[in-house]
Amino acid sequence: MDNLIYTRMTRTDDADIARISAVYDLPKIARYIAIGEQYFDYVTGHENVYFFKIYDENDLIGTIHLELQEDTMFLSVVVFPQHQNAGYGTKILADIQKDVFGLGYKRIEVSIDETNIASIRLFEKVGFSFVSQEDELRNYAWRKGEYN
Repeated sequence: MDNLIYTRMTRTDDADIARISAVYDLPKIARYIAIGEQYFDYVTGHENVYFFKIYDENDLIGTIHLELQEDTMFLSVVVFPQHQNAGYGTKILADIQKDVFGLGYKRIEVSIDETNIASIRLFEKVGFSFVSQEDELRNYAWRKGEYN
């Protein structure tokens, strides 16, 4: 887990799309994140949108969806269920906070369903602060240099 591999998806014929879609369709994931038919067209077809597959050695363990707007990165992370509670989320967020992708953002924002207590705890643990609530979504932010 020390050296996770992040591979940006750039094509809609990526070999892992079926597997990723199947994970996103699982009730445990779909409850919090829903993707439609055009999702992979969107994440591969926009300059400021980045979709990364996360590997631990040869094992696909999750995904990251990033959207850059000026100096703020909007974030969504999915660790596949069989890999949850093993420290991957903490490692992935630490890598994102270090800007391992070289995108130059200064702030990261994330919206988390208020019932997703595990994610809320994870983001708070790595230095994200609660900033607002919109309906059932709790919004958190992290600013480079402020908490690290």
